[in-house]
Amino acid sequence: MRNRTRGAVGVAIGVAVTAAVAAGAGAVVSSGDGPDQKRPSPAAAAAGKTTPGDIDHDGYADLGVGAPDGTVSGKSKAGYVGVTYGAEDGVDTGRHSTLSQASAGVPGTPEAGDHFGSAVVRGDVDGDGYGDLIVAANHEAIGDAKRAGSVTVVFGSKDGLSGDAIAFHAPKATAYALFGDTMAVGDYNHDGRDDIAISDGTEVQVVNGAANLRETATPKMSGVTPPGGGAGVEHLSSGDIDGDGFADLVTVAYQDDPADEGTLGVLPGSSTGLKGTSLGEDVPLPFASYRAVVGDINGDGKDDVVTDTGFEDGPDDARLRTYPGTATGLDTAHPVNWTGKRQNGMASRLTDIDGDGHDDLVVGDTGAEAPGGYNDAGAITVLKGTEDWLTDAGAQTFSLDTEGVPGEMAGNDKFGEAVSPADYNGDGKPDLAVGVPNRTEGAGAVALLYAGADGLTAEGSALIGPSDLGSPADDAAFGLELSGPATK
Repeated sequence: MRNRTRGAVGVAIGVAVTAAVAAGAGAVVSSGDGPDQKRPSPAAAAAGKTTPGDIDHDGYADLGVGAPDGTVSGKSKAGYVGVTYGAEDGVDTGRHSTLSQASAGVPGTPEAGDHFGSAVVRGDVDGDGYGDLIVAANHEAIGDAKRAGSVTVVFGSKDGLSGDAIAFHAPKATAYALFGDTMAVGDYNHDGRDDIAISDGTEVQVVNGAANLRETATPKMSGVTPPGGGAGVEHLSSGDIDGDGFADLVTVAYQDDPADEGTLGVLPGSSTGLKGTSLGEDVPLPFASYRAVVGDINGDGKDDVVTDTGFEDGPDDARLRTYPGTATGLDTAHPVNWTGKRQNGMASRLTDIDGDGHDDLVVGDTGAEAPGGYNDAGAITVLKGTEDWLTDAGAQTFSLDTEGVPGEMAGNDKFGEAVSPADYNGDGKPDLAVGVPNRTEGAGAVALLYAGADGLTAEGSALIGPSDLGSPADDAAFGLELSGPATK
């Protein structure tokens, strides 16, 4: 895998917003997965509405935890996904699954270094009302093509993960293409079924959702080239930028190397699927390694994009930049700037934590220090969205040092490496799962923070590790990836 934090962009925490807008592993068994977080209640789910990430359609979102370094069938770093199910009192670790290429019904064979679970996203790709998990093994060899990569779709059912799955690779498997290194899910053609966008070297392959997808051995894929591509695709996310009801694909791509300049672009959805030409103007980025986070911050019905500026004019100038969504694409002429000096924050998700109609920015600061000065313990901060964009007024910060949160901060835990907002207890508010992949000498863990009246609360929070799900623990990096939302 690339040495990077996924689903995130660098951002300063404890910053001030500019007042002005800038001008310029075993069987799948149930025992004893941006801005899609406006959740129906269990009663609404029972009436036929779907809670995003709800694998068994019981009104509670479920959680998939990527452990791409886990040992499966004696194969080091073969990787797996631990799955635990939501319930009225929150995530119920008494009901869980471990999903790997050794699981019944899952195609393939676990091999050393495959990294199954290197990316995990959620969506309903066959439109049956049951959430599905889409899992990448980005280092899997296809024939003689090393690290070509593969993607597996595991379908949901009333009993949870069904054991029905399909696996596929790029139409032309290419060595080191890392197929599935980054993925996004969205209904690009607005047919009621989620589609999957999958990185494939310099291209993006799109698999359209279909009612019979589970019966398709090799799904049809259509390739698109992201704006500014040429050498690779660094990050994908979805959202409705122009407010037309079709999900759009937001891309970050690069010409030479992800450590060099990149391009932020938007490929629009339509009745025929993703178009191959940009929606509006593309945005040059100082480094392609930055991510694009998508959500509706100002509540106007159009998704906005948050990305890093890379301190392009010095550490006292804009660190974080929001590009407003408009009917013609991103407003590149009037981005909203933030300033700040801290460099460790990673903007991970936009979701409406407090239920006020404005998406809030969840910032995972993996570099936060533990008591005693130990580095990289990690923390998360929530910056509130308003009609005037993001504000640090009323910001919340949580870590393993927060009163009420189980566990103790320790150096190199990397709390906040991944986050996944979803309604795990069915109360209509998004809760937050937080990855802690280096916990316990690399075994990893996930912290669960539940929504209260005015935002997240430590009350009732939990810390779960691979052993709680009956999954392999040694050096698993459990929590490096969390099942991300199918964004609008």
